[in-house]
Amino acid sequence: MLQPIVELSRRPSLSPEPHAVAVDGNTLWISSRKTRRIDVIDAPTWQKIGEVEPPGMPWGMTFGNGEVVMTCGETAEDNRWVRRFAPGKGFIEGYACPEDTGSHVGMLDGRLVLGQWYNKRLMLMDRDGNVVEEFSAPHGIAGVAIRDGIAYVLGTDDEDDGDYWITRIDLRDRNVPPEDIALVPFRARGMAWDGKQWWTNHREADQVVSFELPR
Repeated sequence: MLQPIVELSRRPSLSPEPHAVAVDGNTLWISSRKTRRIDVIDAPTWQKIGEVEPPGMPWGMTFGNGEVVMTCGETAEDNRWVRRFAPGKGFIEGYACPEDTGSHVGMLDGRLVLGQWYNKRLMLMDRDGNVVEEFSAPHGIAGVAIRDGIAYVLGTDDEDDGDYWITRIDLRDRNVPPEDIALVPFRARGMAWDGKQWWTNHREADQVVSFELPR
């Protein structure tokens, strides 16, 4: 029987409806569905140290290569683009998501892994936005974080009333099947790994949650 995640902390979001989360050391980047902006937060003090206004709603974010990489929903049609933000420099490049679909993202060896929620798949991209490899996920994708070549995917089959799980997907060995490893007892959005603990958002509660996986 799957065990729930082990919560370490719950902190008030500094903007309503926290959605995506990325982490760089002690710095958290958390997007708000309400403001459509990104709060930059010093995690130890839980103080806001900056704010980023992207060209659209940041549905997914990750940190890698010194950049915050995000999927943005742009225009009234919510067209999906991958955008890169370099702290101190601003937005430096972007490309359209394959099939105009992309939600949460992670980083594998400096390359973007793009999650498509309703298509239930992960797509390894090169820097120009070309798909290098695809991986199937068992559930709709509500968050992605990558650790040691493994994608830890937050997923659900019913985003309004269903269960939420964390699933391991081995990105380096296709012979290893995806495996659900933990329950998430709330409607979570976004996922990140800071080297010591995991992060996600309880959007409806306006809270940011850090946690461990059950042993």
